[in-house]
Order: sequence, then C-alpha cells, then structure tokens
Amino acid sequence: MPVKPEEIITEDSNSGFEFFKAVGKENGINCECAGGKSNIFHMLEQTEEKKICVIADGAAIGPEVDRLYQYASRRDNIYLYFPESFEWLILSSGLIEGKELQDILENPEVYIDSRTYFSWERFFSHLLTEKTRDTYLQYSKSKLNEVYLHEKNREMILKVIKGIEWK
Repeated sequence: MPVKPEEIITEDSNSGFEFFKAVGKENGINCECAGGKSNIFHMLEQTEEKKICVIADGAAIGPEVDRLYQYASRRDNIYLYFPESFEWLILSSGLIEGKELQDILENPEVYIDSRTYFSWERFFSHLLTEKTRDTYLQYSKSKLNEVYLHEKNREMILKVIKGIEWK
C-alpha cells in the first residue's frame, strides 16, 4: 500500500534535494535536507507524528541502514526509501535510452570498477554526466537542470519510485 508522506527528509543536499523539494512543494509535502547521513537521526527525533519518508542514496547510507531500519521499525510513521542514488533514479527512468545503459542498470557489478569508483553513487553520477553531456538533459550534481522538473520528465523519474504516493 503506497504511503503519502507529509514530510520528506533527504540525505542528498544537491540535485536530488532540489528535485524532491520541488516535487514536495508542488504536492504540499515539506522537504528538508539532512545535510548528510549522520544528521538523519537527529531530524527524525525532532519530528512529530507526521508521515515521514527518508530518501537517501543506498550507496552512501550503507553503514547507517541497520540503525535506520531499527529506528523506523519502532515508529509507524517513518518510511525508508534507499535507491542506489538520485542519478540511478534518472538513469532508470527511461529518459535516457540505450541497450548498453539497460545492461549496466541490470548488472552494475559487471561495469563498476572499485579501483576507479569509490562507490556506486560516484559511478552512476559519472555515467549520467557522460550520457547527458552536451544534450538538453545535461546533468550536474551540484545544480539540478530544470528540464528534470518538466512534468513528463518528473513523472518518468517518480514512476521509478514504488510505494510513495506523490499527489
């Protein structure tokens, strides 16, 4: 059963936060940036009984997953969503096409060299930047390209996220 959050907390402070803040604003959902994974707990402790959805890059949240899961399981108003990264959401949305991209998304472990990429998040960030270079979808981690907020593009990205009702 999908949850309709009243508040979103993101671990991401860059493009991912900008995206969810805009989506939240449009749908009457407050969106706050935790400013890093270690601040998520502090923010959760400060919240009331609102339905809260924590969105964090699975690639970055790693060591905190168990602690967050334990905390959320004791409260029925906290929902966790950990995609690989915001860049992974965009790549998985179908906005960028290609057989090679589908192969990478289906078997990332075959393509990600840990000597080159510290995390899967960095790999997907690099991949999205390269796939969109010099196109209208050009991606920058530090500032969201407004084209990702256009209705059709936004909806394609949100469709990747299962279990959250946005409207």
